[in-house]
Amino acid sequence: MALGAGLLVGLQRQRANSDLAGIRTFPLIALFGAICGILARVFEPTGVWIVAAGFLALGLVIHANRSVGRAAAKERDAESRAGRGIVTEIAVFVIFGCGLLIVLKHAALGVSIAAATAVLLHLKTSLHKFTAGLSDMDVRAIMQFAAISLVILPVVPNRVMGPFDAINPYNLWLMVVLVTGISLAGYVAIRIFGSGAGTMLAGLLGGLVSSTATTVSFSRMAKLREGKCAASVAAIAIASLVMAARTLVLAYAAGRDGGGDQSAEMLAWLSAFLVASIVAAGFAILPAWRDKPKEAEAQSQFSNQKNPTELKAALFFALMFAGVQILVIAGKHYFGNSGLFAVAAISGTTDMGAITLSTAGLVSRGQADGATAAAAITLAAVVNTIVKIGIAWSLGGVALAKRLGLILLLPIATGIVVVGWLAMR
Repeated sequence: MALGAGLLVGLQRQRANSDLAGIRTFPLIALFGAICGILARVFEPTGVWIVAAGFLALGLVIHANRSVGRAAAKERDAESRAGRGIVTEIAVFVIFGCGLLIVLKHAALGVSIAAATAVLLHLKTSLHKFTAGLSDMDVRAIMQFAAISLVILPVVPNRVMGPFDAINPYNLWLMVVLVTGISLAGYVAIRIFGSGAGTMLAGLLGGLVSSTATTVSFSRMAKLREGKCAASVAAIAIASLVMAARTLVLAYAAGRDGGGDQSAEMLAWLSAFLVASIVAAGFAILPAWRDKPKEAEAQSQFSNQKNPTELKAALFFALMFAGVQILVIAGKHYFGNSGLFAVAAISGTTDMGAITLSTAGLVSRGQADGATAAAAITLAAVVNTIVKIGIAWSLGGVALAKRLGLILLLPIATGIVVVGWLAMR
């Protein structure tokens, strides 16, 4: 495995005409690391010094090689010498480390790092073009998202607190990361794939994470595009479709054990909302493709667009999420299962996962029939869809809310009919 990892990186360096190491040297370096790792295991606990000596020896060999190379390079022009980096030297140490990991019972990690190294080395030209095309705003957005997700999130307390122990600061900040991450992903997808395909892809991926957070992100994007909202409507409709499909899958997973005919009845009624969502998404996608901006117009929009990771909308959504969490837990505390519909309506304002899993679980345990569970979950989905329209109005403007309302009218009406019919039964 170490030999193969070294061959992978060596192949790339050989094609790049590296003057330090190529398709023979890199496999030998990986094998050298593996040998050091084996010796370290044999002579524990002092074997760690063998690894250190291996790193030192490798560094001395590289230094000696480069010293000879610099002496020979005096005849070359200064410009070619200045343009050479140290990427191959760093890759040498990485592959040595991969050889160590492979024999120290971390084979998957070692091979993965070797593969990632080869890919990074191969994508040199593409990465340079990508970074050269970034604007100051692009870099600021990336750095800001890195700060809130990689620096702040890990240190936020991950424990419950507040009324009814309903607030978890870590989960709240995770909502902030979620909204800003979807905004950034949508912005990048549109820049790479264009307004049509990029928006559809971002809506699909955002819906897998949170359709409500996707609505927040694309409502703000529609506001920045000054009324051109067909793409945002399509993305939100696709995210809502993904939410409906995900709800059906979660209900099946939670209610299949012990549910029997009741579980099948629940899934059958939930399928009506999914079919209506598919039709609505289809009506949203067609205008979005016709509304694609011209290339010059798109570039102008990108140059004038504000920071896609701006935190105002994300913080607002997180606070709203916290408030709803308190109401949901309070409803369960005071009303129990008798307040299932009230809890479902409140829960649907921010999240479908929790109410779907808990309600379908009641069916699995025989504590609720399929019709009641389907009505509660569908009610939550209807409320969630209506909330999306409200978010679109508050963050994206009246035009976006009207257009989205017309598109989502079919799933809302279908859900209301289902809930009303089941309630009368």
